Amino acid sequence: MAQENIKLTKKVYDKQTASDLLNRSFSELVNSDNFTNNTNLKNRLNQLFTLYDDLFYDIPKLGTQSHTILFQRSRDYIGDYVDSKDEEIEGLIDKIVELEEKLANQDQPDKEHPFYRNGIILQDREETWNLYYMDKATRRKIDGDTGSEVFNDLKSALGYKESDKIEDIVTKVSPNVIKQIPPGPRFGPEDIGAAETNVEAELATFEDSFNYNALQDGQLNPNNYPITEVTLPSWYDPNSYAPGSTNIRNQIEQANIANVSSYDKYREYLVNRIKIVWQSEKRFEILKGKYDNDIEYGFTESEQNKAKILKEAVIPKIRQAQETLVYYKRLWGYVNNKVSNSANAKTRMYLAQENFESNINTPVTNDERNEYGGWQRGRDNFPNIDLAGLTGYTGEGGNIY
Repeated sequence: MAQENIKLTKKVYDKQTASDLLNRSFSELVNSDNFTNNTNLKNRLNQLFTLYDDLFYDIPKLGTQSHTILFQRSRDYIGDYVDSKDEEIEGLIDKIVELEEKLANQDQPDKEHPFYRNGIILQDREETWNLYYMDKATRRKIDGDTGSEVFNDLKSALGYKESDKIEDIVTKVSPNVIKQIPPGPRFGPEDIGAAETNVEAELATFEDSFNYNALQDGQLNPNNYPITEVTLPSWYDPNSYAPGSTNIRNQIEQANIANVSSYDKYREYLVNRIKIVWQSEKRFEILKGKYDNDIEYGFTESEQNKAKILKEAVIPKIRQAQETLVYYKRLWGYVNNKVSNSANAKTRMYLAQENFESNINTPVTNDERNEYGGWQRGRDNFPNIDLAGLTGYTGEGGNIY
């Protein structure tokens, strides 16, 4: 058999030429037709990561073929990559800016009015109940008049004694001059001796305030205050002293006492609840007014933003207090007068019991709730209760209800 020679030809490329012909990027690797088969792609990826693990510590940290280049190319391919450390750094930067602003403000002395220095009390010469505390060259309206707790506490804080005359404490100013002084935030009980609180701390106070629900209050149900009826036998004659008549008369007398007592107990409970909720609604309205004032006249943007958040938190409390007063008004109409005998007590209590479910389950309308807007309105809805004289801010246990 004759031998046949086969000539083999091998074409060799130098390093530079190979680099010009081959695309070494990831896109070439992924998009190549050689890797369209999923099995082949998986095998290649396994080989890639095995090789990467083997060479991990041999790959330089910096340079054209380094960990840095791999990281940058992968990051650019992923897109919108966010490093948790970057977020932490941004938060720290914001904190530094906030602290620098506070430090800068501390270094700057408070502004002073050219004639009325900070820390004095101005009184409107014509409307003497209008009092203002000078602070940072602004006039801050003081809650209440010269007889209010706020004024008396402020007077003591400024070093005045109870025996000091009002003329020695305030500076009387004409209303035209007062109008020329820039207004500042209102001055209330929170501004005396209270450390500055953050939004979270003040919101927490609302969490514990007015957790009362009229629909779940068993003592509000007149059916839990029983009325006693005495069944009279056919032979009973109130003018007779026949055997057994004395016993019947005793039963009637005891029933009369018990019925008036049940009526009085229910009425007293309702009076106390009305007063507590009235005070709470008043307190929430005062806070809302304070926050409105701080939003407009707050010294810093931070104070204004804080007031906006707190205002949104107090509005639902106002609404809840007003709705509770609507329920109380419905119930109060049956027991608003004192009774002198069992007959009146029974009549009124039976009406209250008969209509309780309807009164308490009928949704409150906007018109009913709006009767209490501004807390000053609505007092006439509760005849025989002195709501005008209530000045306290808190209910039972010192909490706002």
